[in-house]
Amino acid sequence: SLLLFTSLYTFHRGFRRTIQFWKGMGPLILNYKALKFKAHRIDRCSDEELQRRIARYRQTTAPKLVDLILQMGGIYVKIGQVMSTLGQGLLPDEYLRALRPLQDGVPPRDFAQISQIVEDGLGDGRTLSDVFLEFEERPIGAASIAQAHRAVLRPNRPDEPPERVIVKVQYPEVSRLFQADLANLELATRLFAPENIEVAKALRKRHENELDFRKEARNLEECARHMREFGMEPERVRIPRVRNETGICSENVLVMEYLEGISLSDAIGLEQDRV
Repeated sequence: SLLLFTSLYTFHRGFRRTIQFWKGMGPLILNYKALKFKAHRIDRCSDEELQRRIARYRQTTAPKLVDLILQMGGIYVKIGQVMSTLGQGLLPDEYLRALRPLQDGVPPRDFAQISQIVEDGLGDGRTLSDVFLEFEERPIGAASIAQAHRAVLRPNRPDEPPERVIVKVQYPEVSRLFQADLANLELATRLFAPENIEVAKALRKRHENELDFRKEARNLEECARHMREFGMEPERVRIPRVRNETGICSENVLVMEYLEGISLSDAIGLEQDRV
């Protein structure tokens, strides 16, 4: 049994992440259950006292939860970012405040790793220089599951001008570990906050669709087509065109035309200032 456990921990990354997750999450859940048991069955304290104890517990455990999320990385950080912005009413304020720094992003991956992911996605022996005239090594943004780089596509024909594009590159281990990570998250939700289990399931479904960039490319194209049918695109709404003429998009790589603009948060802020 020990040999089997050691072998799984060493060679099966999903199993290893499951152990790492529960090593951090298990004590938090057990302490919460123990707190409620002691309050109800031993101390028989009032509801007001129970809420005070729970508030102290949340203040203590919120930083530990964020540390665990950062340690696990990948989809955990992505979900933490989502909940920090959309979790009002679902998560206590102590956890929302602790999760907000995740919105600042994460350090980018090494460029050699990014170029290897793009070239592996091409699958035909081409290199970055075969497809792009320029490819900026420094990303314009790095998130929990992917990062984005500015680049210039090589023209397909001599009479075509080079085109500036954005290359979005997903870290491949994210999708490989997705099933184990989300199964752990759902189980933790059942034990820790069963009233939110449907939210956990919805997050799982949402991120399943986000982890294949070929689906995202089709969604962009379909959205643009519908917007054009209603006369919205490109007059009032501009959706970046997918650039996959030479098969450069893959499960982990999405290439889109580059559009100048400002961030959504800045746009909302400007609109609020104007009102």
